Amino acid sequence: MSEAPNRDAAPEPAMSAPGAVAIGTRLLRYLPLITIAHFLIGLPALIASLALAYFAFVQADATQKMQTGGVMPFVTFGTSNGDKDGNQDIALTLTNNGVGPAILGPMEIRYEGKPMATPIELLRTCCTGTDARALTFSTSPSTGIAARPGETIEFVSFPRTPASEKVWQTFNRERWKLKVRACYCSIFNDCWITEGMQGLPKAVNKCPADWTLYREDAGNRIAGIDTK
Repeated sequence: MSEAPNRDAAPEPAMSAPGAVAIGTRLLRYLPLITIAHFLIGLPALIASLALAYFAFVQADATQKMQTGGVMPFVTFGTSNGDKDGNQDIALTLTNNGVGPAILGPMEIRYEGKPMATPIELLRTCCTGTDARALTFSTSPSTGIAARPGETIEFVSFPRTPASEKVWQTFNRERWKLKVRACYCSIFNDCWITEGMQGLPKAVNKCPADWTLYREDAGNRIAGIDTK
């Protein structure tokens, strides 16, 4: 009697085909070349994207500079001893020669290295040696105001009169020793410092807070308050 085949026996594992092994080996051999080919295909698109990003940055920067230049103020300090009407007035001025309004910030005036806080102190130190409140002169604010393009802010005006002749002559000589610097900003909050009668102002992030500020004190003079 013949024995029945054992149906519960586990099948023997199939042997790998030699052709499949060869194909796998070949793919591994060419994998670096395939990777390089994919990179080269995508490289032009990457370069184009970077170029577009760069051109967009350049365009935005150019647009910003055009906007800033279109409203850029240019403030300069000046002094004179006569006006267009022939009056012999010594004037200290700030003029906006730019194309946009200037927001005038802090100003510092030094005479022989010493900061002057008020026009009274300036005239007393440079020219009178005594109380200068009896002198006739005019002042105007030079900080915290806006100057239109082409506008001149005359923050000190000292007229020549028989009573002030001696002081006027002294001030006319000593005004050249003044060291004046002022900070101003545009409507876009770009700020500059102008110093003396220099040609170009210096760009700054913001106006300095450590200056000894010069201030107009007409209210104190009218009220008779001692400005020291």
